[in-house]
Amino acid sequence: MAPETQPACPYMRRLHEMLALRHLSAIPGLEDALLTRLVAFEAEARAAGAPAETLGAISNARFTAGVASLRPWFPMPRGH
Repeated sequence: MAPETQPACPYMRRLHEMLALRHLSAIPGLEDALLTRLVAFEAEARAAGAPAETLGAISNARFTAGVASLRPWFPMPRGH
Protein backbone atom coordinates (compact mmCIF):
# COMPACT_ATOMS: atom_id res chain seq x y z
CA MET A 1 0.00 0.00 0.00
CA ALA A 2 1.11 3.51 -0.69
CA PRO A 3 1.71 5.59 2.45
CA GLU A 4 -1.25 7.87 1.69
CA THR A 5 -3.65 4.89 1.54
CA GLN A 6 -2.42 3.08 4.66
CA PRO A 7 -4.77 3.10 7.62
CA ALA A 8 -3.66 5.53 10.34
CA CYS A 9 -4.55 3.19 13.21
CA PRO A 10 -1.89 0.54 13.91
CA TYR A 11 -4.64 -1.97 14.68
CA MET A 12 -6.17 -1.45 11.23
CA ARG A 13 -2.75 -2.03 9.66
CA ARG A 14 -2.40 -5.29 11.59
CA LEU A 15 -5.93 -6.31 10.62
CA HIS A 16 -5.12 -5.72 6.95
CA GLU A 17 -1.97 -7.85 7.34
CA MET A 18 -3.94 -10.70 8.95
CA LEU A 19 -6.60 -10.63 6.26
CA ALA A 20 -4.00 -10.64 3.48
CA LEU A 21 -3.43 -14.32 4.29
CA ARG A 22 -7.08 -15.26 3.67
CA HIS A 23 -6.32 -16.23 0.08
CA LEU A 24 -4.58 -19.28 1.54
CA SER A 25 -7.93 -20.70 2.68
CA ALA A 26 -7.23 -23.98 0.86
CA ILE A 27 -4.89 -24.86 3.73
CA PRO A 28 -6.87 -26.90 6.29
CA GLY A 29 -7.27 -25.16 9.61
CA LEU A 30 -6.19 -21.72 8.40
CA GLU A 31 -9.66 -20.23 8.91
CA ASP A 32 -9.77 -21.66 12.44
CA ALA A 33 -6.35 -20.20 13.22
CA LEU A 34 -7.39 -16.83 11.79
CA LEU A 35 -10.56 -16.86 13.90
CA THR A 36 -8.52 -17.58 17.04
CA ARG A 37 -6.08 -14.77 16.21
CA LEU A 38 -8.91 -12.32 15.51
CA VAL A 39 -10.62 -13.08 18.83
CA ALA A 40 -7.39 -12.36 20.72
CA PHE A 41 -6.66 -9.34 18.53
CA GLU A 42 -10.10 -7.87 19.19
CA ALA A 43 -9.58 -8.20 22.95
CA GLU A 44 -6.17 -6.56 22.66
CA ALA A 45 -7.50 -3.66 20.59
CA ARG A 46 -10.46 -3.16 22.94
CA ALA A 47 -8.14 -3.09 25.98
CA ALA A 48 -5.87 -0.56 24.25
CA GLY A 49 -8.79 1.76 23.51
CA ALA A 50 -8.83 1.42 19.72
CA PRO A 51 -11.40 3.59 17.89
CA ALA A 52 -14.94 2.26 17.47
CA GLU A 53 -14.50 2.00 13.68
CA THR A 54 -11.47 -0.21 14.15
CA LEU A 55 -13.24 -2.42 16.68
CA GLY A 56 -16.17 -2.72 14.25
CA ALA A 57 -13.86 -3.77 11.42
CA ILE A 58 -12.17 -6.37 13.62
CA SER A 59 -15.55 -7.66 14.79
CA ASN A 60 -16.78 -7.98 11.20
CA ALA A 61 -13.61 -9.82 10.16
CA ARG A 62 -13.99 -12.13 13.18
CA PHE A 63 -17.60 -12.88 12.28
CA THR A 64 -16.68 -13.58 8.65
CA ALA A 65 -13.82 -15.85 9.70
CA GLY A 66 -16.18 -17.69 12.07
CA VAL A 67 -18.65 -18.33 9.28
CA ALA A 68 -15.86 -19.40 6.93
CA SER A 69 -14.52 -21.84 9.52
CA LEU A 70 -17.93 -23.56 9.52
CA ARG A 71 -17.99 -23.94 5.74
CA PRO A 72 -16.67 -27.53 5.62
CA TRP A 73 -19.61 -28.63 7.77
CA PHE A 74 -22.29 -27.28 5.44
CA PRO A 75 -23.62 -29.84 2.97
CA MET A 76 -22.04 -29.45 -0.42
CA PRO A 77 -24.45 -29.20 -3.36
CA ARG A 78 -24.42 -32.19 -5.64
CA GLY A 79 -24.29 -31.90 -9.40
CA HIS A 80 -27.42 -33.93 -10.15
